[in-house]
Amino acid sequence: MSTQPPGYVEIPTLYDETHRGKWALMPDISSMGNNANLIGYLEHHDPSTDGSFAICLAGGSGNFVSKALYDSIPEAHRPTLNTDEDVDVSFSLLGSTQKALGSVIMPLILINYETNTRFRIKLHALVMPRLLMGMFIGTTTAKPFLRTTQYLPGNGCIWGFEFRKGEVTQVEFQG
Repeated sequence: MSTQPPGYVEIPTLYDETHRGKWALMPDISSMGNNANLIGYLEHHDPSTDGSFAICLAGGSGNFVSKALYDSIPEAHRPTLNTDEDVDVSFSLLGSTQKALGSVIMPLILINYETNTRFRIKLHALVMPRLLMGMFIGTTTAKPFLRTTQYLPGNGCIWGFEFRKGEVTQVEFQG
């Protein structure tokens, strides 16, 4: 049995914030952030898992990844943690703040609902010591590429993202 995490062959990158200078000016989680409404996959993960993780896309500004999810990426493939940033993140519903450990360019894999094919996006994200799920994406931050939300019976939805101009990619979540 191989100890190497499975690799995905020929996964297109539809969106990449690596050189776009993207970050949240005043990072804020304006939600309890504990209700998954999107599933992402790690490109590199422990071979004993499928690499999936919960994402909450809700009120707030910024992208955030839990330290637990960040640490679960095998060290050889783990994005470099930039600790130069000294950022306090507001949890406005709770009236508290939490200091980010640093920031990363976080690659994640999503599945196109219409074609059932995988694609990659890379988001600038703050690594948080205590986050209720793997990743949180603030709606203010997602606004440039979030186009549609179609709610489904049974706590599901289909998100429409325009990562490439004129091309809406749909991603389904079944809750």
